[in-house]
Amino acid sequence: EKTITGVSSGTVEPLRRVKLQALLLLRIKKVNFKEGDRVKEGEVIIKLDDTELTIKLELQKAALTTSGLRLSELGEQFRLARQNFERTKKLFEGGALADARFDEVKGQFTTTDKAFAVAKNALTEAKLSVRLTEEELEKTNIRAPFNGRISFLDATPGELPSFAGTESGIVSSQSISAANQLKPFCEVIDDSVLKVKVPFDEVDATKIKMGQETRVISDTVPGMVFKGKVIYVSPVVSKTLEQNRTVDVEVAVNKADKERLPVGASVDAEIILHIEKDVILVPTNTIIEKDEKKFVYTIEENIIKKRFIKTGISSWESTQILEGLKEGDPVITSLDIEGIKEGKKVKIENGE
Repeated sequence: EKTITGVSSGTVEPLRRVKLQALLLLRIKKVNFKEGDRVKEGEVIIKLDDTELTIKLELQKAALTTSGLRLSELGEQFRLARQNFERTKKLFEGGALADARFDEVKGQFTTTDKAFAVAKNALTEAKLSVRLTEEELEKTNIRAPFNGRISFLDATPGELPSFAGTESGIVSSQSISAANQLKPFCEVIDDSVLKVKVPFDEVDATKIKMGQETRVISDTVPGMVFKGKVIYVSPVVSKTLEQNRTVDVEVAVNKADKERLPVGASVDAEIILHIEKDVILVPTNTIIEKDEKKFVYTIEENIIKKRFIKTGISSWESTQILEGLKEGDPVITSLDIEGIKEGKKVKIENGE
């Protein structure tokens, strides 16, 4: 395998996370879940006090009914006034009706027409008022935006929502309009897919492609190797005081492994750039390079021999041999033993 490793540890993150806050300055009425619970999309996590809004909605619905009845009544009056006007107009045009009488009927028709138009507008306003209050009432339900887990929850029945930078929910009237400054009640994470964000050296950026297989390890679960795939490569090279120029890479961890990696855990990632199967390989640390030539020490009839080789892909552990060795050839791995050089006699004990 040809691999590259992140320059520093990364972090396990959920597919998405959303912080939920109140949109109305109302006291908390009920908290239906606790931190760590799983929730389904649409479930009410926190219920705000809806007493006043419920009463307001009932009053507006009663006003809507009254507006409907009033419109119906004026509609009938308008219909009769229009019939009377049309009949009177024909008599007037035929010379069978005095001007004064026609003007009186016309005036009644005009007045009724305006009253009917006002009643229609009043009904429309009443409907909009009901709809607006229904939407405000729905804002008393702090719902889960998707299936997930509550990673943070700070809400107690009877409390007012707190504003950022204040110690309590009691604030000035000027601050109430700044609803976006309310502190979040809770955070919901979508951990159906976990992703790992790890920085890689900028020189490796062009080698990293979407979909490449990746191995992930974490001290949180020692001994486990998690499989994943590259899902995002940042187009921007970043630089901090603590490290060299790097490129952030996101890796999605396989679904079968996701429950074993906790969100927030520190991890190390190794991207597999290329795999060659059924190849001859040797430990990378057995290869010596001198004068732009590579060789290993092998053994022939208990004599150390220098064998020049041609290599293929490599990693920290192993290197592919293209030429110079065949399967089964003994290669000296203990290069730190004093006196190892070509032509020396050796004694092999226990096959090592």
